[in-house]
Amino acid sequence: MSHPLYLTKSDLKTARSCSTKLHYKKLGYPTVDRVDGYTRILADGNFIINKIAHLLYPEGIYLTANFSSEENIAKAVQETISYLQQENVTLFEPVFYSGNRIARADILVKEGDRIEIIEIRAKGFDSKAHADLVRYRNLSLFRNKRTGRVGGEWRNIIEDVAYQVGILQEMLLENLPEQQFQISPYLIVPDRAKTTSIDNLADYFQIQRISSSRNSLSKLNGIKIEFNGDVEALKQDQFLTKVSIIDEVTELVESTIADSQKYIDYLLHQSSEIFAPIGKKCKGCEYRASDFDSRDGFRECWGELADVENHILDLYQMGRIGGNDTPLVNELIKQQKVSMFDVPLEELNDFTYSYRQLVQIEYTQKNKEWISEHLPNVMSQIEYPIHFIDFETSRMAIPYRAGMQAYEQVAFQWSCHTITSPDAIPVQREWLDLENTFPNFQFAESLMECLGEQGTILTWATHENSVLRDIYYQMQAYDYQNPQLMAWLAKTAKLGSKGSSQLVDMNDLTLKHYFHPLMKGRTSLKCVLPAIWKTNPYLYEIPYFQEYYRDRDGEVLSPYDVLPQMQIGDRFQVVNEGAGAMLAYQDLMYGENRVVNPSELTAEKQLERSQWQELLYQYCRLDTMAMVIIWTHWQNLCRRQ
Repeated sequence: MSHPLYLTKSDLKTARSCSTKLHYKKLGYPTVDRVDGYTRILADGNFIINKIAHLLYPEGIYLTANFSSEENIAKAVQETISYLQQENVTLFEPVFYSGNRIARADILVKEGDRIEIIEIRAKGFDSKAHADLVRYRNLSLFRNKRTGRVGGEWRNIIEDVAYQVGILQEMLLENLPEQQFQISPYLIVPDRAKTTSIDNLADYFQIQRISSSRNSLSKLNGIKIEFNGDVEALKQDQFLTKVSIIDEVTELVESTIADSQKYIDYLLHQSSEIFAPIGKKCKGCEYRASDFDSRDGFRECWGELADVENHILDLYQMGRIGGNDTPLVNELIKQQKVSMFDVPLEELNDFTYSYRQLVQIEYTQKNKEWISEHLPNVMSQIEYPIHFIDFETSRMAIPYRAGMQAYEQVAFQWSCHTITSPDAIPVQREWLDLENTFPNFQFAESLMECLGEQGTILTWATHENSVLRDIYYQMQAYDYQNPQLMAWLAKTAKLGSKGSSQLVDMNDLTLKHYFHPLMKGRTSLKCVLPAIWKTNPYLYEIPYFQEYYRDRDGEVLSPYDVLPQMQIGDRFQVVNEGAGAMLAYQDLMYGENRVVNPSELTAEKQLERSQWQELLYQYCRLDTMAMVIIWTHWQNLCRRQ
């Protein structure tokens, strides 16, 4: 039996970004960013927000659904329609369907002829700023301040709700034509202007994997959430805000439904119009072949142009050449000129980006590394001891402790490699906290003890400065008394726009002073390290780097690809990037691997937690060792210059 054709909220969002992607999505092409439902739900923090919102409506009835066949869809729609004929009813995840459009609302509340559609989102919302915009400027956080139209970071969410409302209007007209309904859409969101009065709120929630249909379109598909706290206290606490979006949704319903009809027609008639022209937007295309599925959407779109070496999409900030509105790269692609060497050099005239672009083109042609004439002098001014530091952090949608707000920065791990003098062996220290639900002050105190007052602190990018700045202001907000720590933070981090930082950003040094052809247009640590590592065998002979050397069929692997996996439970796990570290931490703190009562900690659970801890240690440890490797290579290049 063929799968029924329908357009979901997610499909519409995909199509609006690129209609060709909708074609690949409906055919089930592989993507590079595919994750399981448990990981996705844990990552966005929406599971606790959803559970709290549901607990606020204890009379709610949850509707199950499976959209694998036309019969199942009809059954789910009929169940929703039957409930809507009651005078008053509250439904969780009711099904809306009309004209091949399908959606599930988070919460529907019907009282007489009035229907509320409530969308639950884990996106931070500032009710005070919103109220001020409404009162003084006749605007809202959902609108562009210049045009007054719905726009900005909330537009996609408003469009999702507009899609639901549009389908519901059609469904009611088709099935209950004799009745008139007033539909009022709302959001329920964490409110940054409010705090919680419940200490360690996350401890009262437990998430578990369960087996469920893959075709349910449920936000909480594949998981079960238990709450073992005081529901009445939760109702009284209310750090969530319910906000009306009726004006914004009304503005977007017609255009949203019209757009959806266009994409439905493309699919129904298998129209060639679904294939969008290729251009600069293709750089981030996720439809790439996998180890298990050789279908490659990007390659199908680009054909032979996908195989051109030194591709124009790999040129640094290539989309800015000629201006954002009329990028030159799109015109060159139309002419099938897709090598970065096809870009006329006279067009590289943007002072902010052109120098880096010219360096990339020149040294890619030469297939050589480049360092600026200033790098030796910059490095000679770095004072020893040199501390290479990296932080792992998390932000959850719920407040961590009583009196705190949603989305507070939480720093749970640091690693530091210290080189005390030229040619000294790097010494590593680290810190990880998985017990304290708000570890920031202990994090900063242990880091201060490690770094002291002497030497230079190196980071990659500005994240570490932002974390230290946040902790400084959190000390004031929560009256944490440690004058020495506050003074150290004020001296070390840049706290305001006019301040200065004692941290030296190696990513910034890379942009200004270093290029390797294998980096292409990127400067992240995960790109710079492999470029240097794979092409400089002398590094493998340095004893404290040797554990990261591995080759496969003659190809030297990136150190991040040799981090060992561990079998934890029935799955093999590895942490080799920052998002994975955050998810591992959140799983230990709030997910299946959390332990609320230490007396209930079994030997098996203790082993699993210790394994996760080791995965976190080895990843963060490599981040700082990666910086040491790059620094060592730069020193070598500078000595040769």
